[in-house]
Amino acid sequence: PDMVLRGGALLAVAVMASTAAAFNQSPTMHLGARNSFAATSQRLRLQLKAGRSVGGTASISMQFGLGNLFGGGNKPTNKVVSLEEAGLIPDIFPEIFETTTVLRVKYPAWVKSSVDLKDISSFGGTPTRGAGEISMGQVITPTQAQVAPVVGWEAEKGAYYTLVLTDPDAPSRASPTLREWVHWVRVNIPGDNLPCDGEDGGEDLKTYVGAGPPMETGLHRYVFVLYKQADGKQQFEDSDKTPFVKNGRDKWSVTKFAEKYKLGTPVAWSYFQAEYDNYVVELNSALAGQGGGA
Repeated sequence: PDMVLRGGALLAVAVMASTAAAFNQSPTMHLGARNSFAATSQRLRLQLKAGRSVGGTASISMQFGLGNLFGGGNKPTNKVVSLEEAGLIPDIFPEIFETTTVLRVKYPAWVKSSVDLKDISSFGGTPTRGAGEISMGQVITPTQAQVAPVVGWEAEKGAYYTLVLTDPDAPSRASPTLREWVHWVRVNIPGDNLPCDGEDGGEDLKTYVGAGPPMETGLHRYVFVLYKQADGKQQFEDSDKTPFVKNGRDKWSVTKFAEKYKLGTPVAWSYFQAEYDNYVVELNSALAGQGGGA
């Protein structure tokens, strides 16, 4: 056990060093390149996935509940928010459902800052504190949600899952005329290849787009929904695929999507909240300004 802990500590140091190097290499890194350092270096992530040793010290397993990405596998102690308290019935779901597992969502500990348009001395691209593992309903910033998180849950071996991130508050919670705005759909995630990091294990049906709430629209809810695919690995239509663009994301429905592919009721859900910050300008520019609020 001591060796595992020492190995985890050394890995954490290596991860921090890798992240710092990523920041220093390109102050003007394009948004599309952010995934190259989203959860630090791909090599370290793959070493975690495979359980290989780092620096010849200790082998660390990435199976959910064992690795160090989620604090050694300890479950979060945050209070549970009900669907009613989150206001998700009927905004997203038609009725209450029982969950069978717990979603754990972890954003990078460090991210790139954005240019402050009100401060001529602001250049952006500098390291700024990320969100880390989030609790249900936590308020974070779009800057902290700019890259896909690592998501874990207790999975059934041999099962496949679909993970969705959707915003019911587009363009605002007070006037959600574009409800829902879908930010991410990852399908065919194998239960024996967790946590889901958006890089291997499964495939993106809709590429991840970070939170981009319009200015002066208040807090938006960003809801993660997990389904266990009833028929194992499934085929999904090409018409449902969306790359890194705004088109094809608004007026979407996670419930109708689940009905179309016979996914049943969700097995887990969670959410965070965010409102406009300077990163939204950068995000909208990268998305070519197409579509509505996100």
